[in-house]
Amino acid sequence: MKKDKLLELFNSLTLEEKIGQLVQLNPDFLNESDTVHTGPISSIGIKEEMIPYTGSILNSVNAKQIKTIQKEYIEKSRHKIPLLFMADIINGYKTVFPIPLALGCSYDFKLVKETAQISAKEAAVSGIHVTFSPMVDMVHDARWGRVMESYSEDVYLNNQYAEAMVTGYQGTNDPHNNIASCVKHFAGYGGAQSGRDYNTVELSKRTLLEEYLPAYHSAIKAGCKMVMTSFNTIDRIPVTANKWLLRNILRNEWNFKGVTISDHSAIKELINHGIARDEKEAAQKALEAGCDIDMMTACYANNLSRLVKEKKLDISYINDAAFRVLELKNDLGLFENPYRGADEDDEKKYILAPEFRNKAREAVEKSCVLLENNGILPLNSNKKIALIGTYGNSKELCGMWSFTVDKDNVITVKEGIEKYSNNVQYCTGSQILDDYQVVKELNSLFGQEFKNQELVDESLELKCAKEYAKDADVVIMALGEHSYQSGEAASRTDLSIPKPQMNLFKEIVKLKKPIVSLIFSGRPLILNEIKKYSDAVLQCWFPGIEGGNGIANILYGKVNPSARLSISFPYHVGHVPFHITF
Repeated sequence: MKKDKLLELFNSLTLEEKIGQLVQLNPDFLNESDTVHTGPISSIGIKEEMIPYTGSILNSVNAKQIKTIQKEYIEKSRHKIPLLFMADIINGYKTVFPIPLALGCSYDFKLVKETAQISAKEAAVSGIHVTFSPMVDMVHDARWGRVMESYSEDVYLNNQYAEAMVTGYQGTNDPHNNIASCVKHFAGYGGAQSGRDYNTVELSKRTLLEEYLPAYHSAIKAGCKMVMTSFNTIDRIPVTANKWLLRNILRNEWNFKGVTISDHSAIKELINHGIARDEKEAAQKALEAGCDIDMMTACYANNLSRLVKEKKLDISYINDAAFRVLELKNDLGLFENPYRGADEDDEKKYILAPEFRNKAREAVEKSCVLLENNGILPLNSNKKIALIGTYGNSKELCGMWSFTVDKDNVITVKEGIEKYSNNVQYCTGSQILDDYQVVKELNSLFGQEFKNQELVDESLELKCAKEYAKDADVVIMALGEHSYQSGEAASRTDLSIPKPQMNLFKEIVKLKKPIVSLIFSGRPLILNEIKKYSDAVLQCWFPGIEGGNGIANILYGKVNPSARLSISFPYHVGHVPFHITF
């Protein structure tokens, strides 16, 4: 649509229709069943009359669903303005790659760009328009759970990865191959004190400008179309209401013309920060500061119109923000084709295509870091192998953010090794955790039941592990933190491998067998004992769907491990926060 036509459309909108463009909800709100009225609508208190004006939808993730929602929405829309569909595509859609921190260890910017291109292709044919990625927050503290989503503690590397991801996602803006990127979290989120998620951030202006802001700026210069605000404060002002960051830096200095969006419920959280009395004041402060879209609260929907009528808010703020949203929709070609690249046949054709899986395997091979090797690697295929540990035959290799993965497509370590050896004995050996409360809480949050199969009879497992180890030429220990121990709201004060697994490791060490340790995690862990008693240590991170194949290729010498740490590993939790030294 030409700009004059877009302006004509914009000028025909009512105030409420403009405000609707600034509201993001999940698909449940457009479901006409009675359950919606006792579910999300009641939980956030949004006025039902505002729902038909909603501008964007959060986390719908397949072509059929998205096309159905879009069709029904447009049919009821007075102006036929299409919805934007956004989702968390962090380290892949169905073809899930190693977590970003692992990819950062590849030092291969071309590879990282290719992973973003594949992610964009799969997401585009599934109907997604925008991904909330890349996250380029500077990280110095491994206690912070979201360290897994960043690439490095080094400014230069973060800059390069930011550019690679944005250009990989967005490409030439081809509806069938590309999606818009939203860089996050602007700004300074990774500087949370003590690594506690959502905690206070205290940075000097020089540190903020020289270390934390450059990667976001690189993403802007690469052309990213959206920016997500962070939960934290800067100079004790929450970013979502921080005019200096959102207007002076982002808009005026960096000349960003795209759309800004709050993180989930962040505008309402201005009340928790103590700078807004209620949702009405939170809405005013966030919009005036420069936050265009309100994600999953009723602050904008219920209050902006009233603020204008009471002459407490200049309507120009609404006009500017709403027009930016329409420009993004126009830029993505949604007025010509509201379904954009969504195509069920293309989903079948491209998702998990063999060449995509090959690239995922290459990414594993280039991101696993060999921390120790006394010559035991590569392994000989004739060796008897005892594969012991909770990650030996686990499908949980993709990390916390891989909501869209089909776990049946994940290759386990056992499956990978068995392609080289027919002499492998496997047992879990122990539970992964000694306390599953965090797992139960997050399962409840995600609407999932806690699976009792996570619990094992440790005495029987230990007996089995010892028997297999005694009979083996080499013991491969597959250990690590639970996937729920890293990610959002997953801060840890203890950076050790969970106790049940360490107790198992110590028992196997007593047998004096050669040990190769595989470490699975979303952050640096303290590996002093592991390193001391292992003949080889391979940091595998959360490697994605081809994890088993890529790891086996390293273990048996098909590929040479080339990755290097892009983040420091502490000897003790007292060493964090830390800074890389080249």
